Amino acid sequence: MPKQAALYCRSSKDRSAISIQAQRHDLLELAKRRNLIVTAEFTDAVESGKDTDRPGFQQMLRELKARERTWSAILIYDTSRIGRRRYIAEAFRHECKKLGVEIVFAKVPEVDPISQVILDSVLQAMDEVHSLMSREKGLAGMAENVRQGFRAGGRAPYGYRLISIDTGQVRDGQAVTKSRLDLNPIAGPKIAKWLQGRALNKNGSRLADELGIELAKSTLSHLEWSALTYAGHTVWNMHRGKEDVGVGRRRPRSEWIIQRDTHPALITEDTALAILSRLESARESRAPRARISDYLLSGKVLTPDGQPWHGNSGNYRIGKANIRSSILEEAVLQQVAIDIRSDLMVTTMTEKARAAQQPGDGQEIRGLQNELRDTDIRMKKLTNLVEETSAPGPLLRRIEELEVIRADIQQRLAQLIEEASRAKALAAIQESDVRRMLNALAEDMAALSRDHLKDFLATLVETVYLDPATRAGEIRYRISPESGVMLATPPGFEPGFIP
Repeated sequence: MPKQAALYCRSSKDRSAISIQAQRHDLLELAKRRNLIVTAEFTDAVESGKDTDRPGFQQMLRELKARERTWSAILIYDTSRIGRRRYIAEAFRHECKKLGVEIVFAKVPEVDPISQVILDSVLQAMDEVHSLMSREKGLAGMAENVRQGFRAGGRAPYGYRLISIDTGQVRDGQAVTKSRLDLNPIAGPKIAKWLQGRALNKNGSRLADELGIELAKSTLSHLEWSALTYAGHTVWNMHRGKEDVGVGRRRPRSEWIIQRDTHPALITEDTALAILSRLESARESRAPRARISDYLLSGKVLTPDGQPWHGNSGNYRIGKANIRSSILEEAVLQQVAIDIRSDLMVTTMTEKARAAQQPGDGQEIRGLQNELRDTDIRMKKLTNLVEETSAPGPLLRRIEELEVIRADIQQRLAQLIEEASRAKALAAIQESDVRRMLNALAEDMAALSRDHLKDFLATLVETVYLDPATRAGEIRYRISPESGVMLATPPGFEPGFIP
């Protein structure tokens, strides 16, 4: 029976974005070639890929984890549809792998698992550069708005209100307006008194009740962290990105970007700083929570004759022989960090990356460019005829049809140009580029979560051979030709040592 699959399509806010319809067409063709039955579809139209707060993506995650899910593959146009941030793609891959769901890309070549490491690094880096460029443009516009005393975006903080100001400019036929913060005459004085009380360490909930402030406890906490906003300043870079989950929601105050005196103040700066100092002291006093993790090398450690070692009570065991999991795992990680920087690994991965996708001859792109030019000429002629006829209806309808055709050509042309750019980048990749990526991977290993580190080793390492008698070890990687290297004996780890 054919396997069932789901589709995920996302278009961005860029005018050159690949349409949902174009993605769906290619994905249905992919499903047909692979003999897959499409039983679900998730879409996010005009949604940014910088985070996961997208309705279609969230619905897909919910159904991915549902017990009644029937599909076991997700078809996606390319890596950038998942997200324009590397951590989003990695987290999604990890979740799918854990639940036994295959991700199939329409516009990413299929390669062996270890070459996928390099391919993913190239494609995700390109996706992230595109996103960061868009973000830089947006931030530049926001910064200029703030410098002029306008609001950077979003609704007014509690205690303020937004006032709209006509800039005198017109965009897409609409007047362009910007907004400034102004004091809310009803809520503002209450918030001022509440913040002044919190600076003196008065009970926040009781004080809110006394002042008639009906806000949730979490919202009141947010007001305190926004103290500098209530002192009349705009604060940027306050919150961490989602890639930093687990290290706290807010960045250290030294990393905040503060634009001073952008709107009327409700409290003094001294009051705001007193509140922030108390909050930071309370945060530093909290003890971090411990986390229990699985064995990193489950199913990968074998004796030289192929017998498996098993994780048990913090050890890897076979028969009467055992070794502390922390000792073996640390030895393997150290050796992997050395091996992935080796000349053999760099050379082999460079060759595989170059062979993964070769640039085309550009004929299809030139053909679409010619189609676009011909369509423009036809539309221009029809437009001239409209001005000369007394019955323009049929001509106008034909112009509308050509507009649709023109938009489709532009979409396909943008798609091909992006594919050609990726293919060119892979074909031109140098050993120095691959070495830099592998060095970054080796350095990043220390920062990976336990789950992601386990996934990384599963992709990279085929088997760890460990002799129970001598404790001599050898790592075999998932790369051809196979590269076996002896494990360095860690300090304090003797061949006869029994924990």
